Amino acid sequence: MSTYDVVELGGLDTWRSADDRPGKQFVDKLIPTQFVGVSANTTAPGEQSPFWHSHDRLEEVYIFLDGLGQMGLDDDVVDVKAGTVVRVGQGVMRILRALPDSPEDLRWLCVRAGGDTLENVGHDGQLDRERPAPWAK
Repeated sequence: MSTYDVVELGGLDTWRSADDRPGKQFVDKLIPTQFVGVSANTTAPGEQSPFWHSHDRLEEVYIFLDGLGQMGLDDDVVDVKAGTVVRVGQGVMRILRALPDSPEDLRWLCVRAGGDTLENVGHDGQLDRERPAPWAK
């Protein structure tokens, strides 16, 4: 039995047509991870995440690869671009958007991990579909 797995996500320009949701592909559904989850994401200029979310047990690291955008982190807004890395701890509400004038789609990897296996952590997300994005004020 091997202790590694390989999956091809395709080039950054193909991420928008991912199978999970438009613009999001859960890598950990394609390969058998135990302690870490990864998603490959893309958002077109002017688009944003559909909702805020936080995690009770997981922390996330966002690694931005392309485009220009912003992250709402509780009451703060942080500018992001290729090369920006943002760690978000437990309990922090977050939302993302690609700036309307971004020259290309905002693309990033989201790596999530906790102090237990992902299976034991289960679904621990908290959604807030009513809270407006911080740039919509």
